[in-house]
Amino acid sequence: MTAKQKENQMRLPKQIVLIVAALAATTSLVCGQAQQSADSSSKPPIVGTWQVLRHGVDCVTREPLNPDFPTLVTFNRGGTLNGYAVAPGETPGLGSPEYGNWTHERGTHTYTARDISYGYDANGAFTGRAEITATVTLAPGGDSFTADTVVDIYDANGNLLLSFCGMWTGTRFK
Repeated sequence: MTAKQKENQMRLPKQIVLIVAALAATTSLVCGQAQQSADSSSKPPIVGTWQVLRHGVDCVTREPLNPDFPTLVTFNRGGTLNGYAVAPGETPGLGSPEYGNWTHERGTHTYTARDISYGYDANGAFTGRAEITATVTLAPGGDSFTADTVVDIYDANGNLLLSFCGMWTGTRFK
């Protein structure tokens, strides 16, 4: 074997090692980007716990009906939600948490949410339910939202007693 052939034979393993290393680096970059895309697309931006200020508004004039009051809302992965609110004049132990669902309007920062909670009197008797329908608009940064709501109050027999509108402003709890 000539010196030139030996030199070429020695260079070949180095070239193979470099090619394998380059392929491994490229593959891990591509896989890492694909995993990152899969992670971000599998968790909608609204998912998480939010500190929310709520108040009722006149449905026509949009004038506030009451001062803001604090609530908590958690939008869960998979489209369910949980909340807890005690509106002015309510007693904390006489209402249930809120449970509901949400959907995302594809291609937008808009979500539709519906939830329900139950009310009880001081003796523990069921007095009715509240249902809230909200159109939630997530801010571009993803850490705040606003929502327009319709609240329907029903008595224990399912008769609609009252409907009013509301507004929410939410800040992501971190």
